[in-house]
Amino acid sequence: MTAAGFLVDLERCVGCGACVLACRLENGWGAGCDWRRVLPLNLRRRRSGPTYFLSLACHHCDHPTCVAACPSDAYEKRESGVVVHLGERCVGCRYCEMACPFGAPRYDAGKGIVTKCHLCHHRLDAGELPACVTACPTEALGLLPRERADGTARSVVPGFDDPAGCEPRVRFKVPRGQRRAALMSELEAAMRRTSR
Repeated sequence: MTAAGFLVDLERCVGCGACVLACRLENGWGAGCDWRRVLPLNLRRRRSGPTYFLSLACHHCDHPTCVAACPSDAYEKRESGVVVHLGERCVGCRYCEMACPFGAPRYDAGKGIVTKCHLCHHRLDAGELPACVTACPTEALGLLPRERADGTARSVVPGFDDPAGCEPRVRFKVPRGQRRAALMSELEAAMRRTSR
C-alpha cells in the first residue's frame, strides 16, 4: 500500500480523540510525546459553533527539514514518501524538533531521544492502514495517495505557513454548503493573519 500523508475531512471529524488513543496504544508513546493531536477550532468562540477539529500528526513532507537537520542520520524518507525516525541512531540533540515548522518531532525525556509519527509503516508494509485511520469511527481520517491531491481537497494547508518549503503532505476536505465553506474561508484567513 502506497501512502504519504493524511487527509482530514473537517465535516466528518467530531474531535472524539479515537485516533490519538489508537496511535498511543499502537506505538507506546507516553505523556508529552503525543504523535497525534486533535485541535478544536471555533473562529468566533461561540457555543453554537461551528467548531472544526484538526487531527494532526507528522505531515511526511516532500522536503522534510527534520531529515536535513539531523546530524546523526536518524531519519530516512522512504520511497513511498513516509518519513521514518530511527531511534537507535538518535542522539537526542533535538535539532529536528527545532527545524520542523509543524512541531512533529517530540522529545521523549525518559528515553533521551526524539520520536514522531511514522505513519505506522509496519502496518503499511503488511498492507494495513495506520492505527489512527483504522480507529476513526466517522472515517474522517484517511491517507493521501503519493500523487498530488486533486480538487476534492485543498492543496494549501489552512493555518500552516511553509517558510522552509517543506511541502507538507496533509490535506483537509472543507465542509460542504455555502455557509460552512464561507466560515472555513474566514477561518483560514484569520489563521494566516495570526501566523505572520
